[in-house]
Amino acid sequence: MGIKKRIKDRMSDAVVKSYYKPWHKRVSGRIFLVFIALVLFLAIYFIVRVGIGYYHVKKGDIYNEKLNIWLSQEQYVANQKLVADLMTDDDPWLGADNPIINVVAYESFACPFCKADQETLKRVMKKFGPLLRFTTKDYPTEGIHPGAFDAHLAASCANEQGVYWEYHDLLFEGDPQFDRKNLKLLSKNLGIDISQFNDCLADEKYASEIRQDYASGVELDIPGTPTYIINGEIIGGGLSYEYWEEIIGYILKGEL
Repeated sequence: MGIKKRIKDRMSDAVVKSYYKPWHKRVSGRIFLVFIALVLFLAIYFIVRVGIGYYHVKKGDIYNEKLNIWLSQEQYVANQKLVADLMTDDDPWLGADNPIINVVAYESFACPFCKADQETLKRVMKKFGPLLRFTTKDYPTEGIHPGAFDAHLAASCANEQGVYWEYHDLLFEGDPQFDRKNLKLLSKNLGIDISQFNDCLADEKYASEIRQDYASGVELDIPGTPTYIINGEIIGGGLSYEYWEEIIGYILKGEL
């Protein structure tokens, strides 16, 4: 057999073997199998999701899209009532009398992340103040930062004399020490009755209200400070100004 004949036979044999290669071993076959597997996975996922949804709907549960969880009617009603109570409670606030947007802030004066958020919050209030009410809640991180609870006591005593926000800003400025001596020194720049302030602080007059604020945060599963409740939705702090603009834009468009 000549060399040309052998080469021709081998080429012919290779073509035949290639032609009869099982379809699932070919590139096109493998692509098809991956596609089928993906379709099956999506179909199963969809069926499971529909099944879970049907189960919750049948029970009367309510789906919270922002939190991506199902809530029982009892949980939903309790949560809405708690949020409504937060919005109407007698806490220091800034902004609109009849707001479109309600922001409740759980803050600790000793929290560095709360401090870092202050400039952004001031920018937000400057632009959206006529539409927005910003309410602050006491959430002292006393287990982490010594003196935090006393700082909140002092702020409440300042609020008693109508200078809460001025004292609030002083507590977040610089690097103040939260022992009572320094807390009293800060109050002297506010033109208030110092004796009344000192007595209020010594008596811990607002300790119960501060602990009630803290308890409401625990009940809401506030993860830490700062945390914001924006029109009933709980959102962690550290938000950029652009993100605040985006959230407020969604609310004004009715998309949130």
